[in-house]
Amino acid sequence: MRPLPLILIAAPDGMHPALAELAADPQYETLVAHTGESALRALYKYRPDGLILSLRLPGLDPWEVLSRVRDLSDLPIAVVDQEYRLPDAVRALEAGADDYLTPDLPHRLYVPLLRARLRRGADTAPGTASVIEDGRLTLDLSAHEAVLRGHRLDLTPIEFALLVALARHPGQVLSADQLLQMVWDAPADSDASRVKYTVMRLRRKIAGTTGAPAPIETVRGVGYRYPGPRPPAAP
Repeated sequence: MRPLPLILIAAPDGMHPALAELAADPQYETLVAHTGESALRALYKYRPDGLILSLRLPGLDPWEVLSRVRDLSDLPIAVVDQEYRLPDAVRALEAGADDYLTPDLPHRLYVPLLRARLRRGADTAPGTASVIEDGRLTLDLSAHEAVLRGHRLDLTPIEFALLVALARHPGQVLSADQLLQMVWDAPADSDASRVKYTVMRLRRKIAGTTGAPAPIETVRGVGYRYPGPRPPAAP
């Protein structure tokens, strides 16, 4: 086991100061790749624990890098860009990125958000239940395993964390702001689209694996709810 998480930063030369600060952070081992091709080579060779991917990465198209990485791995991915573009934010989140960050965020917020993303795959905090089970859904937090109706779900860390947050509050509607804080460690006024698109991907995966609709309800104008298992019908 590595003593420290290994983070791959795929960004062009002259990267944003926040990325340079993260690369120098002693709580991580970091690799820096300056082209799409070298990013993929580093991914295959070193198997990092997280990826920060710049959409300005030269060489192999960064969208192709994102697609290949997500096809091969469920490691946390934060996509970063020089400025906020709604179409790119939507495309990145739908393609499997866990976050879309731009330098117009205050510097004091930008780096903590990146750190929060990179630690999302860490073990559950002490004192919390390691298994959630309700007769329909089983979540093993230490093994990062989710089984629904007997089907094992292949989830990314952020999708798993979202399902855990909902399953811990069966029957309760959780707003996007609450989920941003619980799942992303992000301020309530952060971009709520990441919740929407992660819910969309999670539902799609569950339906594709189980052949049935995902047990995640949308309460219009309020948020999302995991209803929990329905009680058996009265005889």
